[in-house]
Amino acid sequence: MAIKDLLVAYDGNEASQRALEFAVNMGRKYDATITGLTVTRPEPYESHLRKWIPDNVKESMVTARLEATKSVEARFREQISSLGYSGETQWLVEEGLPDLTIARCARFYDILIIGQFVTAFSTEHRSVDPQELLQRAGKPIIIVPKSYTTKPFREEAAVAWDGSRHAARALTDAMQILETKKKLYILKAKSDKQSRDIGELPGLDLQVHLQRHGVASEVVEFQSGTHGIGAALLEHCARLEPDVLVMGAYGRAKFGAQFFGGVTRHILQNHQVPVLLSH
Repeated sequence: MAIKDLLVAYDGNEASQRALEFAVNMGRKYDATITGLTVTRPEPYESHLRKWIPDNVKESMVTARLEATKSVEARFREQISSLGYSGETQWLVEEGLPDLTIARCARFYDILIIGQFVTAFSTEHRSVDPQELLQRAGKPIIIVPKSYTTKPFREEAAVAWDGSRHAARALTDAMQILETKKKLYILKAKSDKQSRDIGELPGLDLQVHLQRHGVASEVVEFQSGTHGIGAALLEHCARLEPDVLVMGAYGRAKFGAQFFGGVTRHILQNHQVPVLLSH
């Protein structure tokens, strides 16, 4: 099934603007519809307190929310116009908790594209919880860094591969993209010890599987180094400059012992390349 329906979480800030730029590149390539989504929070008052709020105050609050939403939509449409995108676009407004609402909406699209979670790991006062979003969405998510600059796709991608279920799930979810790339770099960390789940299977070859999908690939093995696997992965991405890095949201052994382990956390805090995560 071809990629035809992209959802972009958009609130007008710098991170969401970079996400929309990446979505426009994808939209042009796949002739896809781009839908911008903004989420408004429900009123922060308990039902038993609302009756004490004067009607004019409640009306002012509703008006302010509507104006804010219209302002975000205007920025979305202005940016689409400035990027010269001629494909179909839609605008969607939903009310609810941001992470849960975005995740629920993502289920109706091929891929969710969202800006980098800049402060998600350093403060509890966040609008989107990346772990909740990834656990609930049920669809692949592309996270675009704040530093992303619009440029033509090089038609090369990379996958963080350790043979785990999580890496395999991400690879499968990204196959619609990978089948359109000229080359895929398989990034593998060298190790003397591997668990039964991710150890080498002599009779199986990932490159053969990819070749059957028409995907040319190259294995790039590396040492984790003193700064760990996350840093090593990003160093290779900086050198190879793939259009996107594909990886599982969590994994055992090399790629983290639990959900959002050290590798995933490091990459989401420091990545300079769009990352496709799958759970």
